[in-house]
Formats: sequence, C-alpha cells, structure tokens
Amino acid sequence: MVDWPKIVEMHGPAVWRTVYRLLGRQADALDCYQETFLAAFRSVERSPVNHWPSFLVSLATRRAIDHLRERGRSRRRFVPLPVASEPVSPEGSPLDHAQGAERLDQVRELLIQLPEKQAEVFWLSSIEEMSHRDISEQMKISDGEVRVLLHRARSRLRALLGSELTT
Repeated sequence: MVDWPKIVEMHGPAVWRTVYRLLGRQADALDCYQETFLAAFRSVERSPVNHWPSFLVSLATRRAIDHLRERGRSRRRFVPLPVASEPVSPEGSPLDHAQGAERLDQVRELLIQLPEKQAEVFWLSSIEEMSHRDISEQMKISDGEVRVLLHRARSRLRALLGSELTT
C-alpha cells in the first residue's frame, strides 16, 4: 500500500517546481500538480513504481506540456505572474535574470512545436537535469532513443531560437 501523504510530502516540491517552471502561471501549475498526483494514483493501481522522484517529474512534465499545447490551441497569451520567480543564479545581473526569464518563456512557447517525445526529453534532460538512464526508464525507451530525441529537439530549438540557447 502506498503512503500517499508521505509521497506528496517528499516529492511534491519537485513536482511543483517542474509544473510551475513549465507553465509559468500559478493557477495552471496548481491544476497540473493535482492532475500529476491523480495520474500517479491511477498508474500505481496498474503497476508499481520503482523510482518515485523520476516517475513523478516525468509525469508532471508530460502533464505540463499537455497544458502548454492546450494553451497554444486556444491562442491565449500568458503573462507570468510575479508570485514565484524563476530559478536564477545568485551571481547574475538583473539583465541576465531578465534575459534568462525571457528565454525560458520562448522555450515554453516553442516546446509545443516539437513532437511530444522530443519536448519531454528536452525538458527532463535540460531543465530538470535528469540522466539519460532515468529518462529512458521513465519513458520506457532506450538510452539511444533518448539521445536521438534530445539531439533532434536541440537542433530544432537552435533553428528556431539561434545557437546560443542549447550550447
């Protein structure tokens, strides 16, 4: 039997960081956070979870990308709320912080143009800093496929944003 309060307590902050960084809106992130744990609850009924942190972050990433795609379909523009700031380096200047936040907003917008698997692998590897092995286990694909999807995602994003984004 799964101790859900303990799972939420231990892994909820990582899920929240993932959905908020991807979505940029607190209301959307709250919805996605709940959907992630609901989907995890349903998934555990079918099969056991081997590694909760990577399972939940992968699930949260998929849910958040789905929200971004829905946002793109409805053609609504979003304005980031100042409720929770983007993670930033303590050494950067205000200009660096502003440019980083702007670049992350661009990445969010462009993720919906990537195929689903490429977007998920890119986010999990580049933003969530998951290893290729963890990504392959969670997505049930080979390490080689993870590397190919990541390469394709980076190439496509370079074409869309310029080479400075993913280097």
